[in-house]
Amino acid sequence: GVQEGGRRAGTENVPAIVGAGLAAALALREMSERIARTAELQRRLWDGLRTKVPHVVLNGPAPGPKRISTNLNLSVRCVEGEGLLLSLDVKGIAVASGTSCVSKSLKISPVLAAIGLDHTLAQGSVILTLGKDNTAEEIDWVIETFAAVAAKLRGMSPAWDEFQRGLTN
Repeated sequence: GVQEGGRRAGTENVPAIVGAGLAAALALREMSERIARTAELQRRLWDGLRTKVPHVVLNGPAPGPKRISTNLNLSVRCVEGEGLLLSLDVKGIAVASGTSCVSKSLKISPVLAAIGLDHTLAQGSVILTLGKDNTAEEIDWVIETFAAVAAKLRGMSPAWDEFQRGLTN
């Protein structure tokens, strides 16, 4: 159509455009409150995990102004990310493993490589996300469940035994 400069024929979906604008305005109005809430939950989650799971590594900056408040990317030494993902999924906890985009490649995330994360830790990374509807009780349950799953997987890992005996880094 001529009205679209020859790029696309048709008429704009005015109701959808107005709706998108209203949704953006509502999101902006609630954004500070949502960030504060998820930041509090993120700190609670990280503090609990680093207390309950020995040798858990936070990938990226610590919770605070230099980190988005809605996720934690971490690695558990001597635990594979896929095993952790599957074991947590059975318990009802959804996490992602590896890069946030789907890939058939076994390469590590370019972001984790750029921050200098060890290859084995990068292969075992998992991403936990938080949202406005999460509760402190849910965070506490995730901490306890995550710690139990990590301990169980380490109990089956010869690498964990070697690490504890100081034979590997």
